[in-house]
Amino acid sequence: MKIDSRDLRYFETIAELGHLRKASDQLHLSQPALSKCIKRLESSVGAPLFERIGRGIQLTAVGEVLLRQARRLNLMTTAALREVQDFACGASGVVRIGCGPIIAESLMPGLCERVLEQMPGIRLTITLGMNYFLRDELRQGNIDFVLGLVPEADSEFELHPLMDDTVVVAASPAHPLFRQSTVGIHDLLDYQWVLPVAEVASRAWLDRQFRTRGLPLPKAQIEVNATPMMLGTIAHTSLLCFVSRLSLARLGPSSATPLMEIPVAETTLQRKLGLTLLHAPLSPAVERVVELLRGDAQLLGPSPAVQPGS
Repeated sequence: MKIDSRDLRYFETIAELGHLRKASDQLHLSQPALSKCIKRLESSVGAPLFERIGRGIQLTAVGEVLLRQARRLNLMTTAALREVQDFACGASGVVRIGCGPIIAESLMPGLCERVLEQMPGIRLTITLGMNYFLRDELRQGNIDFVLGLVPEADSEFELHPLMDDTVVVAASPAHPLFRQSTVGIHDLLDYQWVLPVAEVASRAWLDRQFRTRGLPLPKAQIEVNATPMMLGTIAHTSLLCFVSRLSLARLGPSSATPLMEIPVAETTLQRKLGLTLLHAPLSPAVERVVELLRGDAQLLGPSPAVQPGS
């Protein structure tokens, strides 16, 4: 039996809200109309899609599978409509990029310049945020891809690592730790830190390095969802931070707010930066930018080789 695309859009809203009345208010449709929508879909798939929980409803296992497919189909429909609209108005396309703070401050200006040189007709929109926020935006179809941290594996997304990144402990050149001949992980516990919030992957990794060695966790005096915004403060205090070498490359000894790496092997994180996409068709403009990024690693540039203490 054929499934109506409108039923899938209504089903997605019902599933996300978990309540027929709320979905009715948001969609401006009656509850009986939405109930019929659910019945049509259940008849098509041959199984219940929801079960009642208290005053609300929640998806069955079959409903979860249908929701994933409905989101993918709805995104495909939206992308196709956007392509037709772009063609109709004579534009060559809009590319919506979600960007993490490291790439935003270190690489995005040069990246935009290179992309626009090769694709002068496109329009870029850039959303800044941490990976956990940008991935939600990607799921909702609000951005086309994320340019930032790429995990080792995640079946939900299509991942394309493009460059290496190293995250290290850093502090002001005047910090007392630089007067020690050697610095170990235990020494880092004597000072307060500026750290990412708990949802940030690098913070979880850093905490794990201390926890697995039976040590107390680093003492966060300031928590922030984007450490680069606090680097000026760190440079004028005895605070420690956990920051990408891409950021340190801009804050050497000649900078107005210098920071230097404190070399500690146990707290040096190697990771990948690159592209995160949904498993879904891309608009022509987005596909061209993705191919450009994947085909020319120099668009992102090599990871700066920042020597500890330099």
